[in-house]
Amino acid sequence: MNLQLLEKFGQQFPEEYDTILEGSSYAITLAFNRYGTILAAGCNDGKIQLWDFMTREVAKTITAHLGPVTSLSWSRNGKYLASSSTDWGVYVWDVLKSTAIIRWRLNSPINQCQFSPRDHTILLVHTLKKSYLVQYEFVKKENGEDEIGKWVAEDKIPSDYDLDLELCSTFDRRGENIYCGTNKGKIRIFRIEKGTIKFTFLVYFRVSNSAIKQIEFSLKKKNIFLVLSADKILRIYDSNAINEKLLTAKKDDCGELFIEIDPFQRIQDLINKTVWKKCIFSSGEADFVCASSQRDHTVSLWDRLNGSFLQILFGMRGGETVADVAWHPLRSVIAILTAGCVTLFTEPQVENWSAFAPDFKELEENIDYNERESEFDEFDEDRSPPRMESDNREEEDIEVDIEKPVTNELFLSSDEEEEDQDALLYIPLTLDIEYDEPDQNVPATPKKNQNQPLPKNKKRDQNQDNAVNYDSTNTYNIVP
Repeated sequence: MNLQLLEKFGQQFPEEYDTILEGSSYAITLAFNRYGTILAAGCNDGKIQLWDFMTREVAKTITAHLGPVTSLSWSRNGKYLASSSTDWGVYVWDVLKSTAIIRWRLNSPINQCQFSPRDHTILLVHTLKKSYLVQYEFVKKENGEDEIGKWVAEDKIPSDYDLDLELCSTFDRRGENIYCGTNKGKIRIFRIEKGTIKFTFLVYFRVSNSAIKQIEFSLKKKNIFLVLSADKILRIYDSNAINEKLLTAKKDDCGELFIEIDPFQRIQDLINKTVWKKCIFSSGEADFVCASSQRDHTVSLWDRLNGSFLQILFGMRGGETVADVAWHPLRSVIAILTAGCVTLFTEPQVENWSAFAPDFKELEENIDYNERESEFDEFDEDRSPPRMESDNREEEDIEVDIEKPVTNELFLSSDEEEEDQDALLYIPLTLDIEYDEPDQNVPATPKKNQNQPLPKNKKRDQNQDNAVNYDSTNTYNIVP
């Protein structure tokens, strides 16, 4: 689809039902890639299904984990996909080859993993209580072709003097800072050195006395972020205002810098007192806010510019709560995950026939058409002779560049001028080739019994029967 031909001046929030994406496994988490061409769904059986958003079909299935997938994160170029699970493992997958590049193992279930927005060799891993930064590099295998990940460094983000539990953590829009939310309503900010995982504590500020459940940054063009706390209020902050407050930061009793800042906007349901589960911004200018309810299968939309309520979207599987919600990064499309199925909502499609025929006029009612006398004549005798001025003018040669690809501004950030030519936009589909049946006169090759005993000097891989494809040489343990 040519994104430059989409309607830009119409309604920019979705409200119409489009379709349902139903796979072979029970999906529990969603993630779009940066270009919105692939939708990844983490499933309850440990599989990852990759949907081609153009054809609305499953393009690839990766048998990733031994437990349910808890989170997914795409790299900036779309070639790599990070996944975490309750099996205490974090994987980085090569999307095309469906192989694990590197794996980390912790001593507790993992709630979230996230690539750095500008460096896919740095990940932020969040467990039930702590957050970790890990870094790896690509090295060649012995065959010289395939690449695997090699551990470089790891570090744990420290807690404050109150030993508060970190319930969520995330990178900012450009991966320069890390925002950590605690169970006592504080947000701690750490500054990261570029290209490394070395960090320094900057400042903290208090949002409320309730626990911080989620921190969500806008995708592009805006330095704003959403804070979802347990007091049923969505707060919107400006990171530029926080940077200005750093000059006037004060020290608390323990010597840590803190600032006092209020959100420039609050959103809440004053009537139903809805408890929110997840909140996200819309794509583009982040003019809309979307939040899913924790108790039912509804998703609410607000206009961020004036704070007005817009719409309630219902998941198609009634009675099931919303497991996850994702907004398309380039289009006004929302993916709502309920009961293991993905429901897509899109903006109303208005037919604009004048775009194809400039002289087209829409009629409010039927009228009698008066046919001209010479309308269907092969040669119109009454027609005036054509002007010859255009034929006498010399045509100017125009050079058309057919080698350099056309830059799509929708794929660029505010500090970029050219697209990443090595980015993965689509997953190539493999053809289903029907092989000839084997000759009955030729004896078939006996299959090995997977349950037969192995020699004493060998041990069976526990992940073999589950087809988790990773190399044990690039598995690393993160010690708390």
